[in-house]
Amino acid sequence: MMKVKIFQLILATLSILGWAVAVYALLVFGDARPEREVGAFFNQGTSVRMYWDPHETQTLQYLIWICGAISLVSLAFNFYVAHHSKLGYWFNIPLLLLTSLVAGLYVHFVI
Repeated sequence: MMKVKIFQLILATLSILGWAVAVYALLVFGDARPEREVGAFFNQGTSVRMYWDPHETQTLQYLIWICGAISLVSLAFNFYVAHHSKLGYWFNIPLLLLTSLVAGLYVHFVI
């Protein structure tokens, strides 16, 4: 029984770490993307950045790939644990892997 609790603790730690990196990537995304073109900005003469910030975009891409790597390790560990104990599969791990993979490919090829 102690073995299952250790497996759950490791899986929970990896999952929380992966989602924390994903939330931090969302914060970096807010700084990296172009600012919105709102009429009030143009009427008041405020300058608006119309391009992606290169440094923040690169940081965003690294964070997304780190998030994907953490979720891939977590998925492999979950697969191992599911076959060697009575602990089942966790749904959030493949969801995070799929989301980070799609976001990483989008940032790499589209932006």
